[in-house]
Amino acid sequence: MLKDSKFSSHLLHLSQLQIINHKTLDEYRDRLKTYEDYLWFGKPEKISAIECARRGWACQASDSIECMNCHAQILAQLPSVLKIDEYTESIENTARSLVDSHHRYCVWKFMIIPESIIQLTDIYSNETINKFIQEAEEFLSQINQIDIVGQLKTLFHIEPTDFDLLSSTHLNDSRLLSAFKIVVFCWKLKNSLLTCDKCCREIHIDINHLVFDPILSHRAWCPVLKNNQWKKRIEQIENILHEKSRHKLEEIKTTHDQTEQILPDIISTQNLFHELISSKEYYRSCVQSTFVDNTSTSDDMDHSTKNSMST
Repeated sequence: MLKDSKFSSHLLHLSQLQIINHKTLDEYRDRLKTYEDYLWFGKPEKISAIECARRGWACQASDSIECMNCHAQILAQLPSVLKIDEYTESIENTARSLVDSHHRYCVWKFMIIPESIIQLTDIYSNETINKFIQEAEEFLSQINQIDIVGQLKTLFHIEPTDFDLLSSTHLNDSRLLSAFKIVVFCWKLKNSLLTCDKCCREIHIDINHLVFDPILSHRAWCPVLKNNQWKKRIEQIENILHEKSRHKLEEIKTTHDQTEQILPDIISTQNLFHELISSKEYYRSCVQSTFVDNTSTSDDMDHSTKNSMST
């Protein structure tokens, strides 16, 4: 039996620690779904729904959370923000409780979902955009009509020809552009349920006609909205498309320059060819003329010989 010591406690937990796999992430998302806006309202970032769910807590009632493993509970009723000292102290105490309130041998006392999994990943390659295009095509197969509203209607400038630089197929469907603007901000569609992969907000939609704001439809604490990450993602995508366009234009210009460089040689070769053809035609005409003359002379000689013999 392990002795009741700090070392034995850590040893027991290290043997129980889970690898971050799909099951762990699914459980994290299930916990995150419990944080409805009216239950966990006005909480600062230190004790936000994401920070609580990362450490194993699920929301059970208004301002009340419970660990899904050890069933410890925390009541997080904050004082008025006007009482700045009390408000700040209450936040700090609740933030510490997210770790300390777990039972001694609870796995979530030492485990946390990595922030790298929660935050938006940066986009640096064409492959990532091509993946979004494929997701947009799958998304579009379930929707008849899409109307994008909100800031993306004017801020996110994408043309079908931009996609054409990345794909062998020319994509000129405006619906596909709209679907791309939705999936690129972490929205997934299954049947008629639209879900954010980051804040787990679920929205039932009309699959015949979707009118949607891909930004403001997120929960207020969603990582997509944090520090205007969605604007950063737009900038990254537009930079990749611009860079690809620039490279494409450079390739075209290089090909054009190379063509201009070899064009004089081509023209010279063509002229020489025409000269050779002309010379060949002249030679042929000379040969034919000589052959005709020789044939005529031979005929005359034969005719003279016959006349002589007859005489």
